[in-house]
Amino acid sequence: MILAMHIHSTAPFAMRNKGKPFYIEDFDLLSTILSALMWRKQNGRIKLYTDSIGYDYYASLSLLDLWNGGIDVAIVQNIPNTINQEIFWAAAKLFALRNEATPIAMIDTDLIVWAKLASKLDTKKFVVFHREELNYAYYPHHEFLKRRSNYQFDSTWDWVASPCNMAFAYFSDECFKKYYTDCAIDFMEGNGEYPMEMVSQMVFAEQRIVSMCAKKMNIPIHHLLGHPFQADNNHFTHIWGGKDIARNDPRQRKLLCTSILSMIEKHFPKYFAKLSGMEMFQPYFQAHIVPTAMSGLAGAVPPM
Repeated sequence: MILAMHIHSTAPFAMRNKGKPFYIEDFDLLSTILSALMWRKQNGRIKLYTDSIGYDYYASLSLLDLWNGGIDVAIVQNIPNTINQEIFWAAAKLFALRNEATPIAMIDTDLIVWAKLASKLDTKKFVVFHREELNYAYYPHHEFLKRRSNYQFDSTWDWVASPCNMAFAYFSDECFKKYYTDCAIDFMEGNGEYPMEMVSQMVFAEQRIVSMCAKKMNIPIHHLLGHPFQADNNHFTHIWGGKDIARNDPRQRKLLCTSILSMIEKHFPKYFAKLSGMEMFQPYFQAHIVPTAMSGLAGAVPPM
């Protein structure tokens, strides 16, 4: 069985929504619930890294029982202020990963793993969700990246190495994990100049540095999917691509939420009964439509 972890820092929300009470979108909560429950069913324990605000929020909804591998508040709570978590909105993933011993799987809260992965991970030092194209709109040339005045890129990095999509990442080599997280955190440290968009800095730190570190250390990079929209994918549902659609379209929000609820009802009826008593989900229980798939809302989404 494989220990996995979910990571959620509330700092990016606080920086984007100054003065507003923290909340998580209903579809985000439901995807987190299904992600945790399905990992437990298929692959073992799952742990949560969050901060005190996140912990209190999940506790207020009686959801702390999702994480049977424990909950760590100290690491994310104590990310230094020299890391701008609005620019580096996934920085907490790097700090949590640095803290965990290998072997460890890191999965995004919007990724559902439907299959057992032990055979796919066995003997592997590093496994990611899929490789990324080196699209310079998202991965600009390193000369255009923001960095602190005394920062120096590693002169041995291979700048044509394809980035890794880290919605899922498995590490079994402690030295590689340490080198990668140290390099990523070093790039983020004191790097507070805002880019014109809010993507390139974070994806460089999380998804491009890791491929260059692996190349330098001669660590083979294995992937679960050959392409994010792979037609024969029956093992993974990544809801990332559907969240912005759901956020801006009430009909699609309803479709996504009821789709996830139908899967929770099918696979975890006891937890479904628990959710039926939660006020925030009542509109979806009242409608209770049961769609056959979520393929209109997300990339790499097989029929469920």
